[in-house]
Amino acid sequence: MGVAQLHEVRSIIVNREVVYATLETLQEFGSAKLEGLVLWLGLIEPGRARVVRAFVPEQESVTSEDGLGYFVSSQTLFELNRGLAETSLRLIAQVHSHPSEAYHSEVDDRYAIVTAEGGLSLVVPDFGRASPDPSSWAVYRLTNGVWAELDSATRKALFKIAEEP
Repeated sequence: MGVAQLHEVRSIIVNREVVYATLETLQEFGSAKLEGLVLWLGLIEPGRARVVRAFVPEQESVTSEDGLGYFVSSQTLFELNRGLAETSLRLIAQVHSHPSEAYHSEVDDRYAIVTAEGGLSLVVPDFGRASPDPSSWAVYRLTNGVWAELDSATRKALFKIAEEP
């Protein structure tokens, strides 16, 4: 039997502490009027994933006349991939904030860190000052190489919050 893949995942269990750590980090960036990025790492089993860690990669926040964003260096991505290869953890989702409305911009599409089919990109509104329910955020899934927004019912069915890791 092969290794379970992200595109096979139909349920994602996220530790409550991971959600709160994610929102806290995004709010810290937001207090400086900056977007922030958090990566969700976890385990993939047949049909489901369990997010156990919120990882904040070294990032450079960008503010320009074109808007806000962040930059993660190729060295940081290399170190992340090396670290993942040394553990049983996998990159499940990227989570980032927007100043107001949550949506996946062209820049978000082009510079996504998650590149595996079935991977997730979550966009949290209001610089992370949002509900601690990931199904209330904008959620996109990489499907056939395209970021597709998940509807409300799909988001609600996908995410389960757990008290323990």
